[in-house]
Amino acid sequence: MTDTSEQHGSVSPHLVVFTRQAELAEQLAVDLAATAFPGLEEYDASRGEWGPVTAFVVDADSLNDAAAITRTLRQRDDTRMRLVWLHGEADAEARALSDGAFSSVDNPRERIGDCAGRLEAVNGGRTPRSQDEILLALLWSHPGLYLVPVRDWRAQQLYRYPLLEALIEEDTPEFWLRGLRQRRLVEGLELLDRVRLCPGCRQGHLSFVDVCPECDSLDIRTEPGLHCFSCGHVGPQRVFQDGGMLRCPNCTAVLRHIGEDYDRPLENHVCGSCQHMFMEGRVRARCLGCGQAHDPDDLEPLSVYRYRLSEAGRLLARTGELGDLYGAFDEINYVNPEHFEYFLDWSLKLRRRHGEIRFGLILLHMGGMPKVIDALGYGRGVALVDSFAERTKALVRSTDLMTRTGEDRIWLFLPQTTASGVDVLAGRLSELLEDIVSEAGIKRLGSVYHESSMGMAEAEDAAAVMARLVSRSQ
Repeated sequence: MTDTSEQHGSVSPHLVVFTRQAELAEQLAVDLAATAFPGLEEYDASRGEWGPVTAFVVDADSLNDAAAITRTLRQRDDTRMRLVWLHGEADAEARALSDGAFSSVDNPRERIGDCAGRLEAVNGGRTPRSQDEILLALLWSHPGLYLVPVRDWRAQQLYRYPLLEALIEEDTPEFWLRGLRQRRLVEGLELLDRVRLCPGCRQGHLSFVDVCPECDSLDIRTEPGLHCFSCGHVGPQRVFQDGGMLRCPNCTAVLRHIGEDYDRPLENHVCGSCQHMFMEGRVRARCLGCGQAHDPDDLEPLSVYRYRLSEAGRLLARTGELGDLYGAFDEINYVNPEHFEYFLDWSLKLRRRHGEIRFGLILLHMGGMPKVIDALGYGRGVALVDSFAERTKALVRSTDLMTRTGEDRIWLFLPQTTASGVDVLAGRLSELLEDIVSEAGIKRLGSVYHESSMGMAEAEDAAAVMARLVSRSQ
């Protein structure tokens, strides 16, 4: 073991290097205290008090179990929140679990201090306990860490996320990731692949085979065929051969001249079960997991992304209280999202029958809240939201309806409102979003998107109209 520090319990940043290369720790830690270990057993046996400002470097060039060490560091309660860098050529598994290459870090001492500082403030100052809290805290305190998929033929869906596997306590990584996406706590940063899954069991191990379009038999082969002009019969050439000549097995006509008596059809595949001739077989996707066969068009597409924390995820990681941040809006003529969408659908149908019907839809996207929380703190951020909700209530009529979808999208339905009336209210709300944070030196609290019934297409339903406004807010 090599030790370049005078005191293991020092509060200064410390680098623990797993390596079998002599002097590597000193080479990497230019301005840091560093300690080298050949493996985790030696690290545990040292019983060192490394403290919150400890980071790790795993030397993939000298260790055969670099991925296993990196995985264990992420699984253990005492090390999972620490920075874990790699040295050398590491495999995809280790890269997906690490904070990147140590050589790419400009100032390791500063990075270690920043990470420790974020961990102290994470989750509103409370220790993360659930797997969601631990994951969000880890991703927020490690800016260069993402949910990175690794291609694995043994995985049910052909890709897996090692970081989720290392942290998971319940469910499965697939269900966990789906829940994170549905709650919009993570967002796709980069589309890496798209795979097809069996709709029955959602496995990606599929065998694509050609079968007879008539009887679905696998016993098909390529064989030349003939087409008799006399009766139109089409069949394999071998059934036309009779005593050294060609004779139609259906009408017994002798076929002498190609182009006059017969020709060769485009169908050159023959089914060994039903003798049906065809040009192309029908493709079937057979699941190697459950054995079901499906048409390729029926397979379930799955997009494989590299994920990062969304704005909502970062806010929840910092404060731990995202769910109640916009609760003040629930006191303004609130209806649940299902009823809100029903009223909007009903109004769209009513407008088709009665052209004089007018209404409007407004979306308040509170996309500026994460920056407000960063600058002012959670308590001041909640106070600003409450103030904005109170001033919004003064602008909203008793007949208007409000709902919330997601954490930061607030909707207003304005019945019997002209297009100019919708524009006026949207403008006032936009000014209010800007004015409410002007004293704090922040640009605005959010953005306003609106549309009048005059701009909605006849064939649109409520879901389509709302989706269009959401897409504008992205």
